[in-house]
Amino acid sequence: MIKLYENFINPKIEYYSNGQKKSEVWLLNDKYHRKDGPAYQSWFENGQKDSEVWLLNDKYHREDGPVYQSWSKNGQKKDEWWYLNGKKHRKDGPSYQSWYSNGQKEYEWWYLNGKYHREDGSAYQYWLMNGQKQTEYWYLNGQKYSR
Repeated sequence: MIKLYENFINPKIEYYSNGQKKSEVWLLNDKYHRKDGPAYQSWFENGQKDSEVWLLNDKYHREDGPVYQSWSKNGQKKDEWWYLNGKKHRKDGPSYQSWYSNGQKEYEWWYLNGKYHREDGSAYQYWLMNGQKQTEYWYLNGQKYSR
């Protein structure tokens, strides 16, 4: 028996009692899956987007942008992840970033093919809420080294 949402005819959509969209889920054979957009999206009751996740066959995957993003109710971005074929991966920037509620960056992690990697700087960085850099580590191909 084929379910309608398995053929991408309609996503599964939930709504808040006020009529605002709460979530949208795309499934294929009971796995999160969508080729042309996020397989999962959610919104706060005020209409502000909460999160979006790109998945193919239940694996994080996106070639042209972040695979996961989340925001706070005021629209401030909280997190951003980049994956390719289920592995943390980004060639031209950090593959994981998070921000404090005041907009100050909190974490920045650089990965290539699932391993910490950055040739021109630290692959792992952490800042305090006041902007002071707290921690940084250097990695090449997953191997930690001293600068």
